[in-house]
Amino acid sequence: MLFYFKKASLLQLWGWRDRVAPKAVSSLGCQAYQNTVAGGTCMDYIEIRSFDNYIEANIVLNMLLHAHINCHLKDENIVTIDPFLSPAIGGIKLMVFHSQVERAMELMKEAEKAYLAGIACPVCKAHKLESVSITRKHRCKLAGLASMLLNGHSLEVTRIYRCASCGYDFKELPVK
Repeated sequence: MLFYFKKASLLQLWGWRDRVAPKAVSSLGCQAYQNTVAGGTCMDYIEIRSFDNYIEANIVLNMLLHAHINCHLKDENIVTIDPFLSPAIGGIKLMVFHSQVERAMELMKEAEKAYLAGIACPVCKAHKLESVSITRKHRCKLAGLASMLLNGHSLEVTRIYRCASCGYDFKELPVK
């Protein structure tokens, strides 16, 4: 027990108390730190989105930080150094403090809606694009297992863009 106390005391001495995740500190045996952070509650972060590249992840992260939302990126360094590990670990995860999840989701939806409003449909030239996610299950369990091993998830999620005026679907956004 004294050994755990010394590790926690060293973390506090070096100023790492505020930088180390509460679960890591609690695994060292310092329950007092976990109970006193953020006014008596544990610091819980929730994954709200994952990214395949670090550029888009950092754009969204900085947008949320600018709006004073407590968030960070998880597994950013691993995916940046070795992008082939992205499917295995689930990509770069955007982690948001549990009490600010709804506000973060609203800001992300508003930003995407504002961005899509500036792009015209390539067919009818209307500025009424919307993002649609299509989820499809695999027909057999073997395909689901192979997808789970290769992509990190068993469902196939495809993101397309649809014009609300003419109903035209396309995979890539047209250039402005």
